[in-house]
Amino acid sequence: MWEAEAIDSLTETVMTRLLVEAAEARAVAMELAARLAVERPDLPALALALPFTLAAAAIEEMLGAAPAARIAALDAWRVAALIGTDVLLLKGGAGGDSIADLLSLWRRGDEVFGTVQR
Repeated sequence: MWEAEAIDSLTETVMTRLLVEAAEARAVAMELAARLAVERPDLPALALALPFTLAAAAIEEMLGAAPAARIAALDAWRVAALIGTDVLLLKGGAGGDSIADLLSLWRRGDEVFGTVQR
C-alpha cells in the first residue's frame, strides 16, 4: 500500500518543517495533502495522519521537554487528531475517503485546514 521509505520521508519532512522552519502543522498537512493528492490520489486519507503521529512521537522521544519541541509535538499530535476527525466526516458522507477527497473537503472551507494561507 504505502512504502516504509515514503512514510519515513514524509515523517522527516514534518519534523523538519515543524522544528527547523517553525511551520504550523496544519499548513504542512495542507501542503502534503496537495502533493499526495497528485502523486497518490487513491491513498486513504487517514494515511496523512501517520507522518504527523510518527513525527510527534519522535520529537518527544528525542528532544523531550525542550519548549520548542513540546510545542511542535503538540501541534503534530493535534493535527493528526484533526485529520482523523475529518476522515470520520468523509466516511460518514456519501463521498470517498481518499487523500484527494480529504483535500477537496479542506479546500471547500474546512474551519481548520481551509483557513490556511496558501
